[in-house]
Amino acid sequence: MKLASAIGIAVHGINQNKLRGFLSILGVIVGVVAVIGMGALAASMQEALSKQAQQLGANTFTIERVSPVEMGMLWMGGNRQAMFELFRRPRFDLSYVDELRDNCPSAQSIAPMSKGTNRFRHRRKRSDESITVLATNEDFLQGGVYELGEGRFLMPNDVTSRRYVCVVGQEVVNEFFEGRNPIGEEIAIGPMSCKIVGTLKEVGAALGENPDNVAIVPITTALKHWPWMRWQMSINIEAEPGKFEDAQDEAITTLRRLRELRPWEKNNFSIITSEMMMELFGKITGAASVVVLLIAGVSLVVAGIGIMNVMFVSVRERTRETGIRKACGASSNSIMMQFAIEAVML
Repeated sequence: MKLASAIGIAVHGINQNKLRGFLSILGVIVGVVAVIGMGALAASMQEALSKQAQQLGANTFTIERVSPVEMGMLWMGGNRQAMFELFRRPRFDLSYVDELRDNCPSAQSIAPMSKGTNRFRHRRKRSDESITVLATNEDFLQGGVYELGEGRFLMPNDVTSRRYVCVVGQEVVNEFFEGRNPIGEEIAIGPMSCKIVGTLKEVGAALGENPDNVAIVPITTALKHWPWMRWQMSINIEAEPGKFEDAQDEAITTLRRLRELRPWEKNNFSIITSEMMMELFGKITGAASVVVLLIAGVSLVVAGIGIMNVMFVSVRERTRETGIRKACGASSNSIMMQFAIEAVML
């Protein structure tokens, strides 16, 4: 049998059972889309997490009381006792910043940071959802994610004098001041009424978070109204070029002295670098990729089984046709080729 004739017979067989053929094709489409979609999801998640880790900066590290990275490592390792020990660590104090500045000559900038959320209000308009509030000092922009757009950033006097000023992200500008310059406007952040002194350049959303939906305030002002922020305080340190390891050693030595740790005691704080975040994110995304691809693979296998069943029914229903064709001289190979072509076309 010629190939063209076999294809014509296969098309005729599919047209005779359009609904069954459509359902078979739909099953394959669902399976293939599941594989491609899950693979793309895993790849995009890994890329977003890697980008987030790289935003910390190759020359920047963070000191935290309880590190989410360390928590993630312990959770994946099943060490629950060590996880509970992390929560018993004493909180950071804002005086650590001045001590680190005096005792870490390899550090280029030192910025405390604490984060919370609150509703914003400008005149009669209220934010639809809570907006992120970052409490920090004048060094925050160095080695960080954000860049200053218009106006100015926080100044040392803003921090020492506990001034009610803030720098807002583009999402806040679009929500409250669309088409207007927000510099000099007053905006209420919870119980505080702050004057906007600057705006940030757009960063872009990642992993469901929108870093542009933010307001940055002096940390001294924030701690006055939200004392609980002390328990979430971390310290970002940007090292001088080529002195990354020295800056870490100086910071560790200073904090061990401030927290009165004896030589044989472990650090009751965590040092987070971009390499550590990449390692953790790699483990998380690797495990997630395997899971999502297994789910997608099952969908594709189910679709294949569906086609197999359809072709089995198709052969059984056409037993009489097959017998007539063999009686007319058709070979077994030509009949098998006909059904194989039909399956391939589906």
